Amino acid sequence: MSSIVLTADTLLGTPTIGSVEFDGKAFYNTAQGTQRGVIPGAQFFRLESNLAGANVATVQSVFGVSVTLSTSTIYAFEAMYYFNKTAGTTSHTLGIGYGGSATINSILWNSVGIDGSATLPTRSTPGLAANAAVTNQTITGATASAAATTFANIKGMVSINGGTFTPQYTLSAAPGGAYSTMANSYFLIYPIGASGANISVGAWA
Repeated sequence: MSSIVLTADTLLGTPTIGSVEFDGKAFYNTAQGTQRGVIPGAQFFRLESNLAGANVATVQSVFGVSVTLSTSTIYAFEAMYYFNKTAGTTSHTLGIGYGGSATINSILWNSVGIDGSATLPTRSTPGLAANAAVTNQTITGATASAAATTFANIKGMVSINGGTFTPQYTLSAAPGGAYSTMANSYFLIYPIGASGANISVGAWA
């Protein structure tokens, strides 16, 4: 098996068409003019089968795993979560956030989704949420239905000082029946540059 290994170096003073570069934080290529762009080297997790959670009002891992990230790095991330339960009638809401051992310099993320009582496909109650912290942010309305579904599309940016990063969810009360993270839910995250300054990649002026 052959491979190409790039040594980290200072980026070219003037981007060159056809170039591929690596500065120790991210990969870049220039396809046209001086329009250098980030090559997303994404760490990716997709759930193959439904993952049952617990009937609790404490924080839970969305996927049962964490991703290890590097120090002094800005990451872009996106995700699609699909949660479903079929039992329990105690009123509750569902929120999402992030945990792990990583030191967070800053974060900004938003979630666009729906929640209701029918399994997908469905068009139910739309919901919007945004947060500039890793703490739990409620993304649903209260429900006491035995059947409950939440679907969320998420995008964000996070400045990390190394360690693990864990997608999480929290129920405001134990519903009487656990949610499952459903198959094909996913999370991807990739570095775009060094922390501590604006990230400017491309022909910005």
